[in-house]
This record gives sequence, C-alpha cells and structure tokens, in this order.
Amino acid sequence: MADDKGETQPVPAIKDKKEDAAKHQAEHHIEMDHEFFTRPGAQLSERQTFTNKKGEKISGYAVIVDFRRILQLETVGSNADNKEHGIIPGMSNRELLHAVVGLYDVSLSEMTPDVLYSTVCEKWARTIILIRDLHETIDEYESRRGLEPKEEKDEPEDEEASVKDSEICGDEDVYEEEEATPSKFNEVYSDTESEEGEEEEEDTTEEDFSKGINAFIAIVADRRKARRTCEGPITSDMVGVESRIVGCATFEKKYVKHRDRVIHLTLVSVRKRCRNFGIGKYLLSQIVEPRVVGNYDAVVVHADNEAVEFFQKFGFSDDIVLNSRWRELAEQFTNCSLMCYLPGFSGHRLLSAIKVPGIEMFELEQEFLKWKEKSLEVYQQQITCMMRMKHEVLQLKHTAITQDKFLKALVEENEHLRTAKLLSEKELLDYRLSTVKSAFGTDTDALSTQELIHSLQREVQKMDLQIRHKRNSSRDFMEILANKPNGSYTVVGESRYVANSGTKVEEPYDHIKDSAFFYDVSEQFKQQMMLDSQIIKKCEVTTISKALVPEKQRKVYKERIQRLTDPLMVLDLYFCGTLEHPERIKEILRQGFSERDMTCGEYGKGLYFSKYPSKAAQFSKLGSLLRVEVGIGNVETIVQQDRTRTAPSTGYDSIITPGRLTHLLGQGDASLNQEYIVFDPCQTLPLCLLTYEAS
Repeated sequence: MADDKGETQPVPAIKDKKEDAAKHQAEHHIEMDHEFFTRPGAQLSERQTFTNKKGEKISGYAVIVDFRRILQLETVGSNADNKEHGIIPGMSNRELLHAVVGLYDVSLSEMTPDVLYSTVCEKWARTIILIRDLHETIDEYESRRGLEPKEEKDEPEDEEASVKDSEICGDEDVYEEEEATPSKFNEVYSDTESEEGEEEEEDTTEEDFSKGINAFIAIVADRRKARRTCEGPITSDMVGVESRIVGCATFEKKYVKHRDRVIHLTLVSVRKRCRNFGIGKYLLSQIVEPRVVGNYDAVVVHADNEAVEFFQKFGFSDDIVLNSRWRELAEQFTNCSLMCYLPGFSGHRLLSAIKVPGIEMFELEQEFLKWKEKSLEVYQQQITCMMRMKHEVLQLKHTAITQDKFLKALVEENEHLRTAKLLSEKELLDYRLSTVKSAFGTDTDALSTQELIHSLQREVQKMDLQIRHKRNSSRDFMEILANKPNGSYTVVGESRYVANSGTKVEEPYDHIKDSAFFYDVSEQFKQQMMLDSQIIKKCEVTTISKALVPEKQRKVYKERIQRLTDPLMVLDLYFCGTLEHPERIKEILRQGFSERDMTCGEYGKGLYFSKYPSKAAQFSKLGSLLRVEVGIGNVETIVQQDRTRTAPSTGYDSIITPGRLTHLLGQGDASLNQEYIVFDPCQTLPLCLLTYEAS
C-alpha cells in the first residue's frame, strides 16, 4: 500500500452564502450519508485542498462508487459508455473503472488485472475516488508543456502511472491473462501419457468487467498524442479520467463469524506524483468514518510490508494475536501483514485524536508496548505447554491403542490355542475310543461314543475323589492312635500333623477340619518362603503341632478383639521371639502368651510378629515357628525407633514398623522386613507350631 504524507485543508465556506441554501445543502449531505449503500454512486464532500511541504496544492472532491451495480444497470439500459450518465460529469463509468484498475495495477504490481477487476467489482465492494479539479489539471498540463521539448517523446513515468499496457487477444475487447511459461520438468511429472497433455477449461458464468479495456487504452493514447501535438491551449476533451484521478480506496463490508462487523480495506493507492500531500491520510479518514462506511467493529487491511509503518501511524495494529480474529479474510492475500483498527469507545475519528503530543502519551505508548510483549511471551509459553501436553496425550493414546491391539491379539491367539487344544483332546479321545472299539470289536459293540465319554468322565471323577481322600488322610489310622496319651497324628503326603493334648480330658480335635487347616498352613508356608529371594534352599514342613488353649483363654481373646477400634482386622502371623527363650514354646501352646514373652526391641517392649516365615525364623528357634492369630485392629505406622514405647498412640491398637532387619544390607525387598507389634498379650491366640527342614 502507498505511504502518503500531508494535511487535508478544506476550502472555507463563502461568507455571503445564504442561510437557507446552507441549510438545504446540509440536509442534502445528511440524506446522502444515509443512502451511500443504497445508491450506486454519490459525492462524499465538497472540494478539498491538499498541500505538501513545498507549498504545492492539489484540489479535488471525493466520490463513492459501487462499480458492480453501476455497470449492471447501464448494461440493462445499453448506456455503459454514455458520458452524460456518468458518476463524474463528462466521463463514462466504464472508463472510470478502467482508470481505477490501472492505478491499482501500477501501484500494486504483485496483483494481476483480473484479480483487481474482480476485487473492485465485488458484490459488497465500494470504492472511494478522489477526483482532481478539471481546470487545475489543465493548468498543470499547460505549465508542464512549457518545460518539455516539442519533439514527440514518451510521457513521464508519473503520467503513465494510471494505466498499464496489457496484451489483448481474441475478438472480444476484454483482458486475457498471459500464458505462463511451462516448466522444463513439466513432462517429468505429467499425469497424462499424451504429448500435448489435457487442458481443463473452466466454465465461468461471472460477468467480465474488463470489457472495453483495449478501447480505453487506445483512447488514452489518442488523448496523450493530442496533447503532445496541440499547438494551442489544451481543451477539456484532451483530459480524460486517467489524468484526474488522484487516489482511490476500495473496501468491503463483511461479517466475521456472523457477529463481527468488519470493514475490509482491500485496495488503496495514490498517484505517484500526488504523494506526500496527505491524500492517503484523507482516504483512511473516510474509510473509518461511520457516516461513510456505516457502523463497524473493526477496520482490517492487508498492508504491504513497506506500508506497515504508514498504517501504524494512524492507529492500526499488527498484533498477531489480535489479528488472528480476522484470519479468514487473508485467503487471497500473500506477502502482506494483517492489521486492524479498532475504534474508541467514544467513537472518535481517526487522525483527529490518534496523535496527542506530550511526554505522558509517549510513556503510555511505551508501557503499552512492554505490556503487549510480556503478554505475548506468556501466551507463547502457555501455547507451548498446551502443545506439549497435547502431543503427550496423543502419544499416550497411541500407546494405549497399541497395547489394546496387542492384548486383543493375545486374546485371539489364546482363543485359537484353546480351540486347538480342545480339538487335540477330542482327537485323542476319538483315538482312545477307536482303540476301545477295536479291542472289544466294532461289529458287536453296542456302546455309543457319548456313553464312552460319560464313562471316561466318571473315571476321572473317581480319581479326583481318591486324591481328596489322600489329602484328608485315613479315619482308620486316626482310630488306632486315638488312645495315645501324648497326642494324635495326621498324615498328608509326606508331612505329619500333630495335635497335642495338654490335659487328660478328651481333646476337642476334629480330624477332617484340622486336616484341611494343616494342609493350608503347610501350603502357605511354602509359598511365603518362596517370596524371599534370600532363601536359596527349599523348606518343607515336617510336623505341625496344634495349640490347645483353654476355653477360658479363648473367651478372653474374643472379648479383647471386640474392644478393638477395628475388630475385623485380624491376621495370621508368625511370632518373632522364641530364639532367646525356646523353652516357652510348650507353655505358649497350652496357655497362650503372657508378658514374659514380650521382647524389648528397638521399637518398644511388646510381642513382635511378621507376615513372612523367612524373617520370623531369624528371631525364632531353629527349625520351629509359631503361627499366631493376632488382632491388630487400627494400625499405627511408626518409623522412629523408641525402646521405651509400651503402648500405641491413642486411637490405635497396634503398630507397624520397618522391622529390625531393615538396617542390614542384603535383606532383599524392604517390605518383607516389616514387623507388627502388639503390647497386650490378650490380642493374640496361638494356632500351631510348625517344624520344618531345609533341603
């Protein structure tokens, strides 16, 4: 976009103008303001005078034109080239269009004429044109002719700036785009096998507004030639619209996201020799004037990189975050900076309130720039964080999807293997059936396949019953040893389970129930021993001696459990304390625990227990472990060692500690070293004594 300087100086009104004429003119001007968008063309203001720093002056008046409507109306009336019905007296509207496009084409070389025609003639496009006074234009030509040689020569560059020669092809007088030179690699990546290739023709029904461009260029050349060869004064017929246009600006009124009313300044240009007169400033003041363009929320422009400073001087901002609201307007524009102007709350006009002198305004502007930079930095950091989080979520989602697919594949493979296994078992069963049939004779055998299957299933069930019977031992063997005074034996596999009788009365011993209990205790011992990686040898239970605690002691234990904060928290643990006093084992099995069995350890005086037999064995008699039912209730976690501790904190029934073996190196998993401590022997009930051997 062009950069312009200078001030606008309207001609003062004539003092002796009649009051009623002035009133009539004002009313007419107000009415014209309301009908800008209903009329195809109208005059915006009276004559304006612009002065540059050298004191030179240019006078003219501004008009607003809707080229699309004007040309369509004139096409219907067949008077498109009639100069009498033009917006500007003595000029045809079509020549005015060609002159405007020519000025844009010379100033904005990156845009082709076909794009300029379509932009200027858009449905909602309006163009503000500053027309120079006719007599002033003739006077300038006269003054310049006196300084030029009389021989025929080319017109200066600034005079030719209004039009640009174009190649016109065909019978119709319209603009046709030049054919681009094909690339040398065009045939390398051709999608067709033919030598000439296939050309796609686009059928367009859009009206071509460039009609008459060739005739317009020829008329301009004739007028130029007439001015050169004229010996007398230059007349008005030698001066065309291309000589009187000073500057122009095209804008469209759009709605962004159906809510923001935006004035889109698409094109703006000032004739080269008329720059630095403040004409560009005047055109911008008309663009931001609500009486001219209507009410709006923002004015948006795509400024050339060289014109960014020009628009910034008049309140336009190139803030990236702010202008992202209008990014959908930037589709057809390239190599431009998107800028916008936001009106004040009071609706002040541009240029009359933008620049206010004073150091305070300078400091305010600097503070505003600092705030904008910091806000942009914070925004960038937030976006960076969000983008990284987004990519991390996508990565996790991809990982989850991959794992899900892998699990599905494993499930399918598992189902496939199960099916294959069932088929193999069926084939084996069929083979056995065929063997049985061949053994008994297939001709005389009356048994069906289904009956043989049921028979085999009954045999399998019998085998299961035999295994269970072996685990539960023999009632006959129990009856033989029932009269022994020292206890009773139960044999399951290779282990012996003993129930001691401390008194001469009949012991409460249930063979079936205790056999299952002994078996479970033995299996749990094996599994818990395997959890400790420090245990290399295999440990097997050789005997289990059941504790026969008196009923009175059991009742005391049950009552104490009910008084716990959490009566449901009862665990089967291994006692860590028979190493120093192994002689207490028999007494514990008969009468239960007492204060004599307490250990003065690092975490206080109490009864120490562990979940794992491998750790309890380090504080117990070699080859023997006491399994105890312990009511731990509400457990308090303690890390600090305190040998003087004699009870848990208020509200707790026991404590759990890291264990006395934690400080030793090479003890494996730290969780295996944890110990429970109870300070009341009534919270414990001995279950049995395990005797084991390591192999």
